[in-house]
Amino acid sequence: MKQFMILLIAVLVSLTAVASDVKSGSLNERFYQAKVRELTYQLHITTEQQKKFEPIYRAYCEEMSALWNERKKPVKPSTSTDAAAMAKRKMEMQQRAQGIRMKYIDKFATVLNANQVNRFFEVESMIQKKLKERRNQARNQ
Repeated sequence: MKQFMILLIAVLVSLTAVASDVKSGSLNERFYQAKVRELTYQLHITTEQQKKFEPIYRAYCEEMSALWNERKKPVKPSTSTDAAAMAKRKMEMQQRAQGIRMKYIDKFATVLNANQVNRFFEVESMIQKKLKERRNQARNQ
């Protein structure tokens, strides 16, 4: 357990360090490799699986990155109509992201076993949540 926590902290520090390097519209290689290492560790992906997993995961990350880079900077709505339109756009983006996730389930299933596929999105979500927390901490300091 102690080793796991040390590894997790090391990965998070690594993610934080490279988060500032993420360029709009491109996938930062160091950030991507850190995510692959964490997924490999968390999902117990074998070396053979990793060779097949990485290209699929890269394509998944690029599609998700392209989607989220379409977002506009949040602006405080001045009317309830503006607020409703913003809420709809946000939900549309989330729906498109869900579509990408659904599309990749079958692709991941060609490489990962049932337990790994089942746990993949949990681990991916955990990584994203930790990264977001680190970014918020960095902004507030």
